[in-house]
Amino acid sequence: MASASVLIVDDDRSIVRLCQRLLERAQYEVFASTDPLEALKILESRKVDLLLADIRMPVMDGFELIERSRDIQSDLAVLVMTGFGTVDTAVQALYKGVDGLILKPFENTADLVQAVQRVLLDSRQKQEAARAQALRPLFDLSESFVAETSLESLEKLILDGAIRTFQAKTICVYQIAAGSKEPKLIIQSAVPDPVGTPAWAQILRFVFTLQTGLVVNAAGPEDHAAIQPAMRSLGWSSIMVAPVIRNDQRFYFVLGRDALQNNFSDSELDLLVIFARQSVVAMENARLYTDLKEYVRKVEESQRALIQAEKMAAVGRLMSSLAHEINNPLQSVRNCVHLAMRDEINEDQRASYLNMTESELERLVNTVRHMLDFYRPGPATKENIDLGVVIERVVHLLTPQMKNLGVTLDVKVAPGMPQVNGVKDQLQQVIFNLILNSMDAVENLPEKRIWLDVSKAKGEAVITVEDSGPGVDAEIREHIFEPFVSTKKAGTGLGLSISYTIIEAHDGRLSMIPGKHGAGACFEIRLPLERGA
Repeated sequence: MASASVLIVDDDRSIVRLCQRLLERAQYEVFASTDPLEALKILESRKVDLLLADIRMPVMDGFELIERSRDIQSDLAVLVMTGFGTVDTAVQALYKGVDGLILKPFENTADLVQAVQRVLLDSRQKQEAARAQALRPLFDLSESFVAETSLESLEKLILDGAIRTFQAKTICVYQIAAGSKEPKLIIQSAVPDPVGTPAWAQILRFVFTLQTGLVVNAAGPEDHAAIQPAMRSLGWSSIMVAPVIRNDQRFYFVLGRDALQNNFSDSELDLLVIFARQSVVAMENARLYTDLKEYVRKVEESQRALIQAEKMAAVGRLMSSLAHEINNPLQSVRNCVHLAMRDEINEDQRASYLNMTESELERLVNTVRHMLDFYRPGPATKENIDLGVVIERVVHLLTPQMKNLGVTLDVKVAPGMPQVNGVKDQLQQVIFNLILNSMDAVENLPEKRIWLDVSKAKGEAVITVEDSGPGVDAEIREHIFEPFVSTKKAGTGLGLSISYTIIEAHDGRLSMIPGKHGAGACFEIRLPLERGA
């Protein structure tokens, strides 16, 4: 312990000189005094590792000196020396928390040096044991910090953990962001509230200059005399500061104890440094989690908007056909109503015209309903879906356009198909896009055929859409599901990409496979069947 410092206090000057000579010879830094009051001033002005004090002194006995010394430096190791070695003296020394006792006069000079070495070693071991014991609850706190993803809840956990671990009356955590000089108070204990007082501002100016952890006691040592009057004006006996620098941001953990509490110790400072670092990492993780959650929400909103935009583009391609499909029943309704209003017809004819009007109106309502069902954004919640019903609606919507183009659609749905779990509106859009692509592929061909098959295989629903077109070139086939890849001049290049994303979100697969009816393009959808089906 060559770097250790010892303060010798004894009213016998010869004993002081002897101890000082022996300990300096053993390479200790020694401070000596025959006056206990002077010794207290030494402790207020500098850090000391061990107090070597006589018990019986006229101005102040050794036990009072020990008590007042530890108020100044709580980690101080104490070795008492006495010429009255009784059991009562030993018991009282033990009660006062003394680390060792040596009798005067010394039997030989080596006894003193060995006693000092032994007390310093025991004191260090006690501090390390106390530190290890205090680390255990820190591990539990770390687990709770890492598990908490809400920044607001995490800050409350950090505050509660600091109160339990350090028994501080005032706890504040400041953050100075990268590129900023303005500190932000992010965590604060409820009472007492020094924030905003001139004394607190003076303490903070000092705190924000620190690069390492520090304990400052109002009573000394006087290494930080600039803030000790401010501490006393706030009624604080001790403050402890742990700065943490992470990702160009600075965090300052500031803890204060009032005059009724013991001063902070160096071992507590070590714990606060660990506590502060773990807290900062946990806050950063919680902030990243919150940002990621917000990013995912925005991506989901963008994806829904993109799906709806592609759906609108598909509807736009159908508008001319839908206009024709709507116009025909309107004209029929108009003619039937006109004929039914003529006076010269009998009641049977009028009833026939009205029945025809009702039939055409029903046809018109069904057409508009199917169009609106496809146009409106549907709910994103999954439900049990009958694929036969989904395909029937898509076919009903596309039939007028296929008739105008001369396209033949062969639909085969295996009987007794179980239901799948998914978003009906989105699955309808995928099938709609695949059939539209097939219609574009066969539009200028003499034979215009599309095959739509629905079957079950190995716990999956299998939907294939195949056309009689020329197929897809090999160099495009590898990138067919990527965004903005299209074989059509007027295509957006998003239909298949969005369809792929939708099927993946349903835990299914969308792929391009060899066709059964020729060289045309054939797309296969595989969806997991509802459990128990």
